[in-house]
Amino acid sequence: MAYASSSRISYLGTMAAGALVDGQGVATATQDIAARTNQVANNHIQTTVSAVNSTYASPATIYTMGHGDAHGNGAFTGVVPQGFVGAVGATYTGMAGLHAHGTLMFGANPLQMAQTFFTAQGLVSTSEGLAPTLSKLDDGVEFGKFPNIDSLVYPADGIFPNYLGSGYPDYQAVVTNGVSTLVTSASITNFQLLASDLVNLGKAFDLSDISNFGNPGQIISALYNADGLTATGLDVILAQVNIDPGNIYNLGSENYNVIMQSILDSVTTPELIANAQLLLETNIDLDNLGNYTDFDRIFVNSKDVVSFSTMEEFKTKLQALELGRIETVAELAVYVNDIEPASLPTIGNNSNFVNTGYVDDMIAQFLGGTGPYGSITLSDMIGILGGVGVKNHATSYQNAMNRLYSAGTLTALRARMDELVAGLNGDYTTGSTPNFIITDPNGGATFGPSDPPDYAGFQAAKIAQIESACATILSGGGDDVQLAIDSWHAIFKKIRDEKDFQSRIDMGYSIRTNHVDNAYNFVTSLRGTMDQFDKAPIINGMVDEAVRQGDTGAEFFRAYIKELENKQVADNFDIRWRAEFDA
Repeated sequence: MAYASSSRISYLGTMAAGALVDGQGVATATQDIAARTNQVANNHIQTTVSAVNSTYASPATIYTMGHGDAHGNGAFTGVVPQGFVGAVGATYTGMAGLHAHGTLMFGANPLQMAQTFFTAQGLVSTSEGLAPTLSKLDDGVEFGKFPNIDSLVYPADGIFPNYLGSGYPDYQAVVTNGVSTLVTSASITNFQLLASDLVNLGKAFDLSDISNFGNPGQIISALYNADGLTATGLDVILAQVNIDPGNIYNLGSENYNVIMQSILDSVTTPELIANAQLLLETNIDLDNLGNYTDFDRIFVNSKDVVSFSTMEEFKTKLQALELGRIETVAELAVYVNDIEPASLPTIGNNSNFVNTGYVDDMIAQFLGGTGPYGSITLSDMIGILGGVGVKNHATSYQNAMNRLYSAGTLTALRARMDELVAGLNGDYTTGSTPNFIITDPNGGATFGPSDPPDYAGFQAAKIAQIESACATILSGGGDDVQLAIDSWHAIFKKIRDEKDFQSRIDMGYSIRTNHVDNAYNFVTSLRGTMDQFDKAPIINGMVDEAVRQGDTGAEFFRAYIKELENKQVADNFDIRWRAEFDA
């Protein structure tokens, strides 16, 4: 037993919670990611912030230039890829869109960030619980035994149907866990009739050895284990045929069963039979011990309602069921007697297990993540808070763009971007009212004369040149060109996916509070759960970003997280943790 602390929060934990209350300790990782990625863009292709703020610029067009497949999905112009504009928004440069998403999740301060975690964990926890079942239902659950199992062919899609087994042919069998298959019509009365016969078999047969259930050798083994061979006269008969009762090993052999049956048939003395009944706790009408395997003598009350007519058929049906720790028929009787069927007037005879209309909405709500069985994880929902799912892609993008710049691949594009910014800021405009003229330095095309200057015409022409330069980069190919595109695309796919997961519930962004207890609840919830739901990498990412910014409160938070990890090691040895208060 690990050392039991009376405290819910350590000294360090309290300091970490205090840092959160003070607005310290964590920061959204998108700050660093966006800054570093923008730095790459600024150095290589210029950003268009000054152009967007110009009097005659058209921001909407600038935010979408080069965002299609033919121009690199925005990777070379720094805008949101066309396919993700609907999710991320069309009024941001790419990194501004990323940071806006992170800022929305973080809120105004760490106390609001904590509420984002609490809300997301609700969906994640539900998804984790439902995912295994929903995943199986989505793949298809079928009644009955897998057909043609002896000639199984691997399915083309790699997905095997989920068959319940021959003991579960309908909903009633599912409700009763297969007990209904033992009778011709599922009812409490029929179950009780069957149980009334089974209880009379006591310990005569061994259900833990189901493959040999009902064989006569099990009767002799049961009496041997009860020290009852002498009391039943079987010791003399077994000795006469030179059979060691402690080594009845071949119960499945037909010839062996014939011998065992013959031995049991030979015990006809009423006193010896009575002894066997007492030892095996049975209550069967016996003329000899061989009657223990007589179907008609066993199923006296239920013979008209059971779905089998021989002990062999009964064994086959039992083999198809889940019997858990049941070892004797008497125990089976108790189980059967207490099971109740359901009244299913409509679905009782359904041939398809899954009603897709009932599960499709739940599948859409709770599956689609990267966790086991497609469950949704915290990283799926809010990973970007800590840079999870985007940091590595951003680094790959930055490295690829640096190499492309060094190779001169981006030179022409950078020049056109510089010209766009300069032109929209008036650098190429000459003349006076009413004859302003804008002259494009790349080719000498003019726009005007007009008053005001024809910035819209200049912008449209320059964006066409920018997109042409992007197309040239693509046509040149190369690993870094593709890496830049793929990495940029992956960043915005992650944003879109997070927004999709968050849209499935009310994240409560508009009603978050600044209550201090959010800090306490957030910190104490980390104890023993840092590794749950992919929580640790998100929190560590936020702490690392705050430390990078020089936030000493983040160092307290980092210390507390490491303390939690170390305390788990100490708990294994019942070591008291000195910096954790004990009353």
